[in-house]
Amino acid sequence: MIIKDNFLNQSEFDYLNNHIMAKDFPWYFCDEKIVGSDLDYNYHFIHNVIQNGSIDSPITFDILKPLLNKLNAKTIFRVKINLTTKTHKLIEYPLHRDINIKDEKDIEKLRKDNYKIAIYYMNTNNGYTYFEDKKKVESVVNRLVKFDNITYHSGTTCTDKNKRVVININYEI
Repeated sequence: MIIKDNFLNQSEFDYLNNHIMAKDFPWYFCDEKIVGSDLDYNYHFIHNVIQNGSIDSPITFDILKPLLNKLNAKTIFRVKINLTTKTHKLIEYPLHRDINIKDEKDIEKLRKDNYKIAIYYMNTNNGYTYFEDKKKVESVVNRLVKFDNITYHSGTTCTDKNKRVVININYEI
């Protein structure tokens, strides 16, 4: 796992922030429950940028280019921006993998092929990303965490801000 604070320079961050955190940014209500969760308060808003390697949102893709270019990705499979709203009590969602792994051969192939996940934090709040080994990465503005795609992980809500916004990127290096 690699954590990088101040991942983007200030002008790159400001450009991204002015678009993604704007009041008129197009968020879409996702009525599918958050991965693996049966909990109440498990709905969220999303903005799909890339799915299965195809660009769904060309304008947002252009806005994200400084962030995506810094990853030095060979291939980008998915980019999804997630917004969870404030809850009264902090909720941890269940651990999951972003991909379906059927058996050990799949895990070895993914290790060999260098599939990664990057999570970029758009705002500071008391939410976090947590991992199967009990490590936590706090939501800090302009922070990026990178880890292997086979790693179990999950996120939380927040209780101190109106929203928690992260950009989830699945890619190959």
